[in-house]
Amino acid sequence: MQLISAYLMVVLIWSSTPVAIQFSLTGLEFFTALSLRMWASAVLSLLLVAAFRQRLTLSRQALVSYVAGSVGIYGAMMAVYWGAAYIPSGLISVIYGLAPMLAGALGYVWLKERELTPARIIALLIALCGLAVVVSARTSLDGLAWRGIAGALLSVIFFAVSAVWVKQANAGLHPVVQTSGTLWVSSLMYLITVPVFGFHWPETWQPQAVGAISYLVICGSLLAFVLYFYILRHLPTSRVTLITLMAPALAMLWGYILKDERLQLSTFAGALVLLSGLAMYQWHHGFDRFLRKIARGVTKKEQKSTTECP
Repeated sequence: MQLISAYLMVVLIWSSTPVAIQFSLTGLEFFTALSLRMWASAVLSLLLVAAFRQRLTLSRQALVSYVAGSVGIYGAMMAVYWGAAYIPSGLISVIYGLAPMLAGALGYVWLKERELTPARIIALLIALCGLAVVVSARTSLDGLAWRGIAGALLSVIFFAVSAVWVKQANAGLHPVVQTSGTLWVSSLMYLITVPVFGFHWPETWQPQAVGAISYLVICGSLLAFVLYFYILRHLPTSRVTLITLMAPALAMLWGYILKDERLQLSTFAGALVLLSGLAMYQWHHGFDRFLRKIARGVTKKEQKSTTECP
């Protein structure tokens, strides 16, 4: 029950994260909003470590796990924050639905968790077709939408690599320790890259930005990452990234309620095709059995025709 509750909480928080990111950019440049969120989260994470009576581990294996986690916090967040200004928040979550496929493929190579079956190959092709429809529809509507789509896709890649790498590191860290260590490594990386992107403190703060950053610090970073690393320790990587299949529907709902976002019919249709492919990818067993029956039937017919030839 505890694991299920943690899983559902992550779904709820991650579904609202894209729209919160967009609100946090009100009057702020993307790097400023993101780095403020992560620096505040890193400092507050130490309070969590103390509250759980833990301490940061600095062993080699722990440091590798922190670096692995930072790929998802630094790399993935940088990409999605950059792209968030160009596409609707619901569409970001839909594209993030590709994470289970990519993480599943990486998990098979690195961790031998699951195999790439014929049904999953077909599901991947269906999802990619849906993505192509989404990209075509959105770019025809907005010439700059490719930036948001590229940012979201790059973020998905970083996210999947991070999830599998943390699993492979297998440092056995408490979720709070993993979260805090990852946030501090990521914060250092943000600090190092300040000269590259620049940090611009606003003269006036917009209430939307303050509220969104506060929500992202407390829920989007601390609570979500603690719960995420907790379930990542107890479930296969591809099952964890199934969250990104469940979140898009809620994300589109939050975008509609909070920002009056409406996806055009062709974009919505492409999103449905993409998510259908992802659903088939996750629940592939029945389709695989069906394909095996067809293959056996074809083989028997070929053998029969061969034996009946004079």
